[in-house]
Amino acid sequence: MFKLAGILCILTGCAGWGISRIGEEKNRIRHLKELIRIIKRMQDEMSYGKHTMPEICLTLSECCEMPYRVYFKQIFERMEHDRGVCLDKVWEEQAVECLKGVPLSEEEKSILSNLPRNLGMQEEKMQAEIIGQSVDYLARKYRQAEEGYDNKSRMIFSVSVLTGVFLIILLL
Repeated sequence: MFKLAGILCILTGCAGWGISRIGEEKNRIRHLKELIRIIKRMQDEMSYGKHTMPEICLTLSECCEMPYRVYFKQIFERMEHDRGVCLDKVWEEQAVECLKGVPLSEEEKSILSNLPRNLGMQEEKMQAEIIGQSVDYLARKYRQAEEGYDNKSRMIFSVSVLTGVFLIILLL
């Protein structure tokens, strides 16, 4: 009876671990999609709205999902409160804080945190074009993640259950 309970606990734990890993991958895809939406909105606000970065941050703080909403709100508040502070510095500090628990790769996180460094051009159209390159990169990553999600989720779940079976065999 105790062996059966142990077997069920091991299998349940391993399957649960696999399901949580699948959830993380789905969450990564959701964050990539949100980043693409955010950067496209920034691009539109620059090229068509002719807004400044603090104004764009205020707009984004009203329409983004969490944790990005707080991120852009804090950037706007710091830029308004501390006039003369460098946008790059504020942006990078807030990006590090915002992206701590986000399940993106370091390369994907760096796209958002390095965005103001790409805004050295005076013309809005050039800035929007440079930002568009970031969108293209993230869109490629998003498509790859979407296309591979089904296979990857099946593989993760299978490996987690097989790990449970392997542990059961070892412990019997």
